[in-house]
Amino acid sequence: MTAGTIERPTFTGTEAQQALAEEIYQLMAAQGRLFAFDAPIRQTLQNLADFYARQRQMDPAEAARLIDEALRANDHIFMRQETNGDVVFITSRRGRYIPPQVDTVHTFKQRLYEPENPLPVDDISVVVTTTRPALTTVEPVFISEYWQQQAGLIPVVVESTVETPVEPVAAAPEVVEPVSHSVLLEEERQEERQIASPAEPTPLNTVIVLPNGLQIDLRRPVDELMAQHGHALMSHLRAAIENDPLRRLVLFGNQAFPEAALVSFGKNDLRRISDYIKEVGEPLLDTQIIADIFYHNPRQSDYEVFRFALNYRLSREKDFEFVGIEGARLWSVRNLPAIGTKRVKASEMGQIAGYIEEGFDDSLAEQSAESIRTSGQVSHILTFFEWEYGILPLTRALAALLPQPLLADQRSAVLRFELPQHYVSTLVELRYPTGNRGGWLQGLDTLFHDYLVPGALITLMRTDDPRTFAITYEEQEETQDRLLVLDETKKTPKFTFANMSYACVVDTDMLVNQQQYGRLRNLKAFPMNERRKADLMLEHVFEIIGAPVGTRAEPKYAAAFETLFVALNVLRPASREYLTHLLTEGDDFTPDESRPGWWFYTPPPSLEQEEDEDQDDEDFDDEE
Repeated sequence: MTAGTIERPTFTGTEAQQALAEEIYQLMAAQGRLFAFDAPIRQTLQNLADFYARQRQMDPAEAARLIDEALRANDHIFMRQETNGDVVFITSRRGRYIPPQVDTVHTFKQRLYEPENPLPVDDISVVVTTTRPALTTVEPVFISEYWQQQAGLIPVVVESTVETPVEPVAAAPEVVEPVSHSVLLEEERQEERQIASPAEPTPLNTVIVLPNGLQIDLRRPVDELMAQHGHALMSHLRAAIENDPLRRLVLFGNQAFPEAALVSFGKNDLRRISDYIKEVGEPLLDTQIIADIFYHNPRQSDYEVFRFALNYRLSREKDFEFVGIEGARLWSVRNLPAIGTKRVKASEMGQIAGYIEEGFDDSLAEQSAESIRTSGQVSHILTFFEWEYGILPLTRALAALLPQPLLADQRSAVLRFELPQHYVSTLVELRYPTGNRGGWLQGLDTLFHDYLVPGALITLMRTDDPRTFAITYEEQEETQDRLLVLDETKKTPKFTFANMSYACVVDTDMLVNQQQYGRLRNLKAFPMNERRKADLMLEHVFEIIGAPVGTRAEPKYAAAFETLFVALNVLRPASREYLTHLLTEGDDFTPDESRPGWWFYTPPPSLEQEEDEDQDDEDFDDEE
């Protein structure tokens, strides 16, 4: 077999087990199609069971049993591991996964640090270590007697309330031989022990009480304390540092440094940083600013202090905005080119995506947040609104994948999304939710329009770089179809269908083509400030795509739920749970009892009809 070719593995077991094992292998091989030839491809039994249970309409437990038996019968292809109760199967594009064996015998590191005849060490402080301390200089710090007593460095002296008669002390005899200093210290320590011996030392209080009444015992292991009370402890520690009137410590993110040790930056330094960011035309990392402007490198002893000082100073300047995350601290300035489309204002999009903060988010119905954090990827089907404007609402599924804000008042973060199948990338702005306004991603319109169509099945995943994410899709043969587009070349934008070709796998129900959704050309391209009103958009969608079942005098429309979902997502993003809420809470919507999944819409009487009815009533009264 030549290098790079994939050998088809031989499957064992019953015919059903062989078929199932081969199908799972093809699925995992497609998942790792960009991996190295021998790289491990991992998948949990829970994810496989959920996938096949939905695909074959069966019980997830039964699917998990069948999959486990089939893969156990093919253990020469699938390696089985159990970690914290989760079962993980591992294979590779080769058809089996062989863990690499690293030979560590007679290595240079072993000969250097583990000699056969080590030299004696008289003073442990002279031993050279491979780690570098955070601070290269140790400043003297005064430690009060209280903390020395708590640490046991000095004994606790308890004053007695019983008066002891003072006996006269005889004059000391003449010293013939000089007494060494160590002997005197030992005598003083014995006297102190004799004085302190009648009373027991005060027990050390290891329980702290938070303002909310929560008691925490500090004798517990640190990992256990942080896992249970880490957030509360960090919050109160942060509050104590911020409320310190002397501001002896300053904070940036999760770091704290003494303010007296920070480097000061003048207005000239800030102007140079601002001009450099404007010259590059995009937000820059703090490490890049330090290297290109101040010529500092990580090998210098004061590098981390200098870096913290730079971030702390920029955070206090109104002309700079922090748009970074943990592990990648980026800074932006005013008047930089906007990221993403200008057709949707931030205030309007925040209100449109507000349904997520109201709780109408079903993005975790098929994949839990924990599994997304573990696997580092999430699947998504593009709607027309998302494809047209390059915007993805920040659902709970995406929030589990994307980084959290580093600062408390941080509004946005700038990330980079790449399409590895075409070697292209673009900057994307992540807007965090505030209050009742939802969050979203914007700046993906170029990637979507060039390579994808509405209804495309995409996968968003993390990379080794904390601020870089990848978008992948499954390719197929190029197909042509007439798809819905928004024509904005004219004075009044309107929807129309145009010939488009695509080579990505799509969900046929979400593919907005002329054959299925020809009536959508009659939709009105409302301004964004009107699209915020989801109930009015739903009524308009009903009138366009609904089948008339009433009379001219009393109109009534009927439409299927899935058709309403696709059409509503042309005008604005909405989840199925949010659409269900609009239909059940609306006074003019009623379910069709004869057809499950269908709904009726009865438009309310217009103002002109009410006036005509009132006029008819007046005429009838006059005749009487």
